[in-house]
Amino acid sequence: MKWFVGRFYYAFQGFQQCVKDHSIFLQMIFGCIVFLCGIFFHCSKLDWVILVWSIGLVIAAEIFNSCIEGCVDYISLKKDSRAKKIKDMAASAVFVISVCAAISGLLVFVPKIV
Repeated sequence: MKWFVGRFYYAFQGFQQCVKDHSIFLQMIFGCIVFLCGIFFHCSKLDWVILVWSIGLVIAAEIFNSCIEGCVDYISLKKDSRAKKIKDMAASAVFVISVCAAISGLLVFVPKIV
C-alpha cells in the first residue's frame, strides 16, 4: 500500500513543478477558460468528452515539451544544432495538438454561439 501512495506523492510533486512552469501554467489557465465556457454554454456529454480530452492533451503535450527542453538543456552544455532541432520538434508537437484542440473547440462552441 505504501508504494501505491508513494506513486501519487511523486505525481503531485511533479504537478507542483508543472504549476511553477509559465508555459504549462498558461495552458492550464486556457483550459480553465474553456471549461468555464463549457459550463456557460451547457455542453452535452459528447462536447465535454471532446473538451476534456483536448484540454488534457494540450497540457500533457506542454508538460512533455518542458521535460524534453529541460533534458536537452541539462545534457547540452553549449549551443548545438541538434539540440535546437529536438527542442523545436517538441514545441511543434504542442503546436499541432493546440491547433487540433482549437479546431475542436470551434466545432463545439461556434454552433452554440450562432
